[in-house]
Amino acid sequence: MRCARLLLQRSHALYRRTVNTWSAVGAAFNVQHQRLERLQKNVGLFGVSELSSPAGFQMALCQALREAEFLVHRACTHPPCAVTVETFDQLSDSLCKVADLADFIKVAHPDAAFREAAERTCVDIGTVVEKLNTNVDLCQSLKNLLDNEAVLATLDPVTRRVAELFMLDFEISGIHLDESKRSKAVALNVKLLDLNHEFLSGSQLPNAVEKQVLPEHIRHCFSIDGNRVQIGGLYADSPNELVREAAYKIFLYPNTSLLVCLDELLACRHELATLVGYKSFSHRALKGTMAKNPETVMKFLKLLTEKLSDRTSKDFMMMKEMKKKTHSTNPEVMPWDHAYLAVPYEQRSLTLIPASTVRTSLSVLAWRDSTISSRRFWAFLSKRCSRRWVNCGAKMFESWPWSMKQRDCWDTSTVISSVDLINLTRTVTSPSAVAG
Repeated sequence: MRCARLLLQRSHALYRRTVNTWSAVGAAFNVQHQRLERLQKNVGLFGVSELSSPAGFQMALCQALREAEFLVHRACTHPPCAVTVETFDQLSDSLCKVADLADFIKVAHPDAAFREAAERTCVDIGTVVEKLNTNVDLCQSLKNLLDNEAVLATLDPVTRRVAELFMLDFEISGIHLDESKRSKAVALNVKLLDLNHEFLSGSQLPNAVEKQVLPEHIRHCFSIDGNRVQIGGLYADSPNELVREAAYKIFLYPNTSLLVCLDELLACRHELATLVGYKSFSHRALKGTMAKNPETVMKFLKLLTEKLSDRTSKDFMMMKEMKKKTHSTNPEVMPWDHAYLAVPYEQRSLTLIPASTVRTSLSVLAWRDSTISSRRFWAFLSKRCSRRWVNCGAKMFESWPWSMKQRDCWDTSTVISSVDLINLTRTVTSPSAVAG
């Protein structure tokens, strides 16, 4: 089941920095529209009927586990053939479709009850996946297929490759170990899921300082809570250099508890890697990939650095010239200037997912301080994607009502994708503060 590894790789991309400022267009986009809720059917989040309430995650989990149990039995008892690989793929999909949705909801939904229910579901699914990755009978059924040359000859290249990838998951999970060590590997994998979530979520929480620490004329740029100022992002698009500097220094101020968590996470990774027979966690993570090993990665990075050195130097000089035009008192390009100076002003009005990714059913567009109209935005997106976009209202409770709008992407007469525009900003409270 490739879900466990992919789940961790995706999760960090879903955590988003708090949006700093909003224009009139941005504010209008986030207006909470009134709906006649009692007259419409609750279709559940994203059309999943079970998710009409937080308790629905438990229902979705139980349903996925029942389906997984049936598929495991079929994979272990069916004679080796293409159906075996099909069954493994269905097994992975039955768990991942619940885990992936829960992984998004746990960081994006404004309702704490939904977030907590989704988080518990992620942990439960992750535990099940790791146990399946060390299930000897399940592994043996796949091994029987791969060891049977006659059966392999009947498989197409894609099916064969899928089977090899599933076998790789068994190998890097420690299927070759004795029972006690396999159990330990499962425990370490589950611990890693928890530590990854703790570190990623903790790194997105705001830091707080006493108001007196900041100059009075920039305090209004941040969230004020009593005598403290909450800073939950880098404010990289702010034209005020002092705001960017303050946000950079305070938001990235070292957090002792997070550093302890990171140390524990790295130690857990190394222990898992050595337990299952790898030199390091990076050797384990790169097994079966194009890079193959850390040495190849380092060689590539060094070569890339050499080839891009002249170009990055030119870019840096260009940013330095741009900073001079801002009439800054400091002519040097500082760490908090890079993101601001690297993006041309006319492109700083919005951030969007590249057109190449508009193949999924869910695309998130995050609005920033925008000076363009909604009509110009969609004209721009249509030109970029060479597609037509049409409004289609979300059904009741298909999303949290005040934070999502929907449009369909049309290619001539066919809907090829749905785009959900979501405001991921939600109020969070800092558990720790930076000493003033």
